[in-house]
Amino acid sequence: MTVHDRSAFVIGGTGQIGRATAARLAAAGYAVTLGQRRLRPDAAAPPGARSVQIDRADTEALLAALDGHDLVVDTVAFTPYHGTQLARLAGRVGSLVVISSGAVYQAPGLPVPIPETWPTVEREAHDYPAGKAALERLLLATPGLPASVLRTGVLHGPHGTSLDHWWFIKRALDKRPHVVIAQDGRSRFPTTAVANVAELIHLCALRPAARVLNIADDPLTVAEIAARTFAVMGHEAEIVTFPGPSRPDGLGFHPWNVQEPIVFDTRRAAAELGYSPAVSYDEALRQDVEWAVPAVRAAEAAGGGWQDVFPDLVRRHGPDVWFPYAAEDAYLSGA
Repeated sequence: MTVHDRSAFVIGGTGQIGRATAARLAAAGYAVTLGQRRLRPDAAAPPGARSVQIDRADTEALLAALDGHDLVVDTVAFTPYHGTQLARLAGRVGSLVVISSGAVYQAPGLPVPIPETWPTVEREAHDYPAGKAALERLLLATPGLPASVLRTGVLHGPHGTSLDHWWFIKRALDKRPHVVIAQDGRSRFPTTAVANVAELIHLCALRPAARVLNIADDPLTVAEIAARTFAVMGHEAEIVTFPGPSRPDGLGFHPWNVQEPIVFDTRRAAAELGYSPAVSYDEALRQDVEWAVPAVRAAEAAGGGWQDVFPDLVRRHGPDVWFPYAAEDAYLSGA
């Protein structure tokens, strides 16, 4: 069988991982089907793929749609219930790739970097990390199921509802001469470009197995992310830092704010599958900018703003801390 004879089904095909994966697999010759809860004109399948409507809650219909595919990619599995659905694919599909998260790692006291063997959370709480961790354990314990579990950092790329890099992108668009960052600008929290997730999914499909792999960008500090984003956008700004946490007026806030450095060990993907990034960090930033800026401008033309394009940023941190320009100016003027 050649790769041109292969078929793939992506559950959650309208999201940023789903779209990037569809494009990568279609380019590799797969016949790609995107499963969507609701077929939407604004979420059309990319060239080389088709969309179908599927109700994730209808297990029998879901399994019937997935049966016989060479590859199934699940971008929206969050709970053990989803794991029990996917476990029934043992012997019925060639390969399964499930998107998880580094949020499953047991903290505090994380090593730097964090290997895939580090313990994951085990608790009864029905929160995101516990749900993902329980999902992983169920899949990896299922005999005959070639499930690759990919633990990502904070995703970035086109078509997302959250883009932490917007914190710097908007400053460049606004021609801000400086940015003020708390914690000395040294915070490190993993980001992951969706184009590279798609690349690793393709490699997992070529060598099916039960495995766990971290995937993340270069482990940059928040100050380094600022410098790289500004450089990609051709913007010059002074990066000012101060020790300690951000202030009540938002001064120093940034979305990479963590109490301890979080860095993924990504060597296993390279060693086992020969993975290397499909796009560099700077190229991924360019893709972020090229999609986000027109999307926000379109929202503004319709009477909205960036909050409408990135509602998850508002949900996570609130609307008021993102761009405290007055507080920054006062701090730097000594007022």
